[in-house]
Amino acid sequence: MTRWMIVILVAAVTAVSNQHDDYRSQLELNEIIQQDLRLDRIVSELNKIRVRFASLKPLTDPLQEVTLNARIRSLEGSRCERPEQVECGGRSVGKCVSDLVVCDGIVDCANGRDEDPNICNVDNVKVGNTFIGYSYWNHCRMSGIYRTMLVITSSERHANFAARIWIRGFVLNQFLHGEERYNVVGHFNFGKRRIVLTPANQTGNDLAVECQFNRGDDIHLGCKLVNPGTFIVCGTLVMVKL
Repeated sequence: MTRWMIVILVAAVTAVSNQHDDYRSQLELNEIIQQDLRLDRIVSELNKIRVRFASLKPLTDPLQEVTLNARIRSLEGSRCERPEQVECGGRSVGKCVSDLVVCDGIVDCANGRDEDPNICNVDNVKVGNTFIGYSYWNHCRMSGIYRTMLVITSSERHANFAARIWIRGFVLNQFLHGEERYNVVGHFNFGKRRIVLTPANQTGNDLAVECQFNRGDDIHLGCKLVNPGTFIVCGTLVMVKL
């Protein structure tokens, strides 16, 4: 191979490499432009939301504000490091305690929130309480929307473990061509404001129910229907207390 042929080959390789670099640079530039356009759209949407928010009238019903804050906290989730902890809130931001010490008669939060009478209200799950709503099945045995009722038939609180109320009841599902009823047992967690109920008959096809007072009141429940054997979520349930 002569010297001139080597020079020509080097020049050709260099030209191809330069073309590849130019092509890659163009792709990177296009991606940057697309990202800028997306950011512009997001900023525009945020500005529209800011204008709409500024035009809203202030809430006059305190319950609306409480409900809205509760739903926001539910969406944001807990800021505690461990799942069994609950926030003290107020000026004690970042302070968390175990839900096992909430409503146990001993103040653990600096602001006393863990023993707040509103949080430790036993009327949430007293005997005779009836919750009714609609279950939205999307898995397991069926799919569709059905009417569901939960009735509390027994409620006990023990002095040596006051952070829980042990409850019994039954679930009634009303389908298009009939209904089913089964007994459930479980507890109410003051700290999480959560009801956890499992089928009394563990050998059947009955589902566990996990509910939470998620609207800042003692009326509305947001629930999950769970297969107790596989922990698969079979559907959701939205209920109100009668």
